[in-house]
Amino acid sequence: MTLSEKVYAKLRHMIVSGKVRDDAVLSERSLATQLDVSRVPVREAIQSLAREGLLTVTPRSGIQIRKLSLEEVREIYEVRQALEGMAAYLCSKRPVRTAMAAMRAELERLSAAKTVDHASIQAMSSDFHRLMFELCDNTQLRAVYETVEPKIDLNLRLTAVHAPQRIEQAHQEHIAIARAIESGAAARAERLTRAHLENGKIARLKILSKLNRAEGSGDGKRQRPSGNPGARTRAATVGA
Repeated sequence: MTLSEKVYAKLRHMIVSGKVRDDAVLSERSLATQLDVSRVPVREAIQSLAREGLLTVTPRSGIQIRKLSLEEVREIYEVRQALEGMAAYLCSKRPVRTAMAAMRAELERLSAAKTVDHASIQAMSSDFHRLMFELCDNTQLRAVYETVEPKIDLNLRLTAVHAPQRIEQAHQEHIAIARAIESGAAARAERLTRAHLENGKIARLKILSKLNRAEGSGDGKRQRPSGNPGARTRAATVGA
């Protein structure tokens, strides 16, 4: 992996995991200092992330994380329900039991851990969704999914920062989907996947609506949840 690729991967992780504030104004200089590299690989990473739609670069205004509108989020989830519902259905029809069983075991291992590691769960979530498209044996379906994947990652960021309890709920939904695919229950796998994404859509739209109201109130600041969204004890999640 080249230095530019490493910087790109680090910066992308910072954005998706919520380590960069929603309202932060970034610069090549500050990022280069933070990552302890020259400005050239940072500039290249920023250009790549802007092309993907994760960053917006505005002359004289700086670099910021792209903000998705309520309409975009709704449309993304409607597209995902069609694409991923079909991917889950096709996976259930293919000889993928061994591969899906291995993924299901990893999902259950994270679920059984004494502490909840939201960052690891979200990484596994991305892996799970990609695996469905790898196993469904339809390159056209996978290619279409890849065009919306950057915006999906922005949605993951919203959850990590503002609704970590949704991460845990989604994780259990992934386990149920994996079991349905593993058992060859195609209709059930598709139904569970669509329901999973409907739950995700409702959660993200709720977050965005709340943020929009906060911005409209004139307070000028977005509040971040207290504590570390990346890990917390299971006792703290009871009733979430």
